[in-house]
Order: sequence, then structure tokens, then C-alpha cells
Amino acid sequence: MESSALLGWIGSALFLARLVPQPLRLHRTGVSHGVSPLAALNAAASDAAWFLYGLSSGLAPLWVCTALAIPLDAWTLWLLRHRVTVHDGLAASTWVLIIGAAWALRGADGLGASLAFSVLVNHAPQVWSALRGDRLGGIAPATWYFALADAMLWGGYGLAVRDGALVAYGIVLTVSALITLARLWQVGGKRGLTPELPEGLPDPIENI
Repeated sequence: MESSALLGWIGSALFLARLVPQPLRLHRTGVSHGVSPLAALNAAASDAAWFLYGLSSGLAPLWVCTALAIPLDAWTLWLLRHRVTVHDGLAASTWVLIIGAAWALRGADGLGASLAFSVLVNHAPQVWSALRGDRLGGIAPATWYFALADAMLWGGYGLAVRDGALVAYGIVLTVSALITLARLWQVGGKRGLTPELPEGLPDPIENI
């Protein structure tokens, strides 16, 4: 297996690992303070588009991991369903229309160009929620630790295969993760950066 392909598969595993802690935390605690429903909606739309882009570009690690990511996106949205507003729905619909127009006008190239902005569209609402929120107990710190490793690997994979969309993904995700983790530390100190504990043990950031 070529090194670029191996990097892609490792990046796929980290991408999926990043998506697991947040819905697990929402399911376990029922606490959603600080979690952005708009970010979850945008991520679901983007992952569906990345799946199509991976198929059309022949990037197996990309389409395989996004195919597995879509059910996790759906689970997160289901857990946040009572917090989704009309504004969230309209904003996410606009993103879907942009992706669809890019695909219709320029095919895979247009889709790839639009997806270069997907990581910003996906994570900006979550970063904004973390920056302006006073209670962040719903945010899973483990998600953002995985995000840092995910960003470095996908960014590296993008460099290896000369894919600008993946390089942009790595850069923006790194910045988003650092800002979110810094905000968790600002609000909760070291406790705010502690990953979730197993069922039955006290949660160090339940009330931040």
C-alpha cells in the first residue's frame, strides 16, 4: 500500500473517532449546553457531499469514512432535534443549495471547490457557540483532541495527493479545535479539558 493511501485510511479512522464522543456525551448526559445544532446540520450535509466527491475522485478512504460518518451525523442531529431552530434550518439549507449548485455547474471540480469551504461552514457555528456561551458542559473535549490529529493527517493526505480541499480542511479544523479547547479551558480550567469518564463516575465538566 502506498504511503499516501495508508495516510488516508489512518485519517479516515481518526475522522470517525472524532465523530463518536459528541453524540455519546449527548446521549449519556442529556446536556447540550454549548453544542451548535447548525454545526451538526452543516456537517451532515457536508459529509454527504464529501461522500460524492470521494466516489467521483476515486479516493476510497474519503468515501468509505464519510459513508460511515453519515449515520453518526444523523444520531447527533436526532439528539439535538429539540434545539434546532428555523434559522438553523434555513442556514443549513443555504449551504445545501450552494453545494448542489457547484455540483450541477462544474461537476466534481465544482463540488471539490465548494467543499474547500466546508470545514469552515461546519465548524464556525460551533466555535461561535463556544466563544459566546457561558455554559459549555455539552461539548465533548475528546472530539476536539481527535480533531487535532484528524486535521494533521487529512491535511497531510491532501498534500500527498495534491488535493487543496483536504489541505484547507486540515488548516481550518486545527484552528477550530485550538479555539474550542482554549475556550473550554477558559471556562472550566483543567476540568474543562478532561475527556468524559465512564458511566457511573462523576463528570468533571457537567456543570460548566
